[in-house]
Amino acid sequence: MTPNQLHSSDRFAAELLQSRQLGRKFANALAQPLAFKSRPLHRFAAGVSLCKAGDRVTQLPFVMSGRLDAVVHVPGVQGGQIVPISFRAGEMAFLSYLFNQLPSGSDLVVAEPSTIQWLPLKDIEACLLNDQGLLLMLVRFLGQRLREVQARERSWAARGVQTRLCAGLARMAADLPSRSDARTVVVATHEQIAASCGISRPKASLALKALEGDGVLKLGRGWIEVLNLRGLMDGVG
Repeated sequence: MTPNQLHSSDRFAAELLQSRQLGRKFANALAQPLAFKSRPLHRFAAGVSLCKAGDRVTQLPFVMSGRLDAVVHVPGVQGGQIVPISFRAGEMAFLSYLFNQLPSGSDLVVAEPSTIQWLPLKDIEACLLNDQGLLLMLVRFLGQRLREVQARERSWAARGVQTRLCAGLARMAADLPSRSDARTVVVATHEQIAASCGISRPKASLALKALEGDGVLKLGRGWIEVLNLRGLMDGVG
């Protein structure tokens, strides 16, 4: 990996972390005016589609626990779909659908058992229009999200299967909550990993086995433990 490639990976990780921090800060600021505590909780099993591409979005999910994946179907891409972004506890999904009537451009799928609260768009928009501070916070978040996307595009440009896989796993690992045993365990199947990286499942499995052979990963049934994060990052070239 060249210094420029390493810096590109580091910049992407930093931009992703900043996006998540601003996203949680924004959702926290909306908690009181939208009366989060009084809204009902909804629990969903993994695999449930909350929204499909083409649907009209009238409410946004606030993630209390679990993970939601945005799944974009891309004809001609290995695997047929990619997962450009996931939403975790403390985040609100689909902020780009505020103040417009456009249909969804992707599926929103429950990636792991999740608890959410539905927030009507009209309520969110009313809060923003009545509070300039909240509106400014939204603009800052969306600006940061754009920088994150640009950093991701730079870091993923012209990459092969293994480098895309390493980049995707490194992103997932960086996004994990801390564990008491300090292990880094990504709970996902080979098919889910392949989808998130835009590659076919067979090619993802071969690349994962190669990384396991190098001592970078340990593969389990439905989970992958990162044993050497630096070694994983070194594969992002």
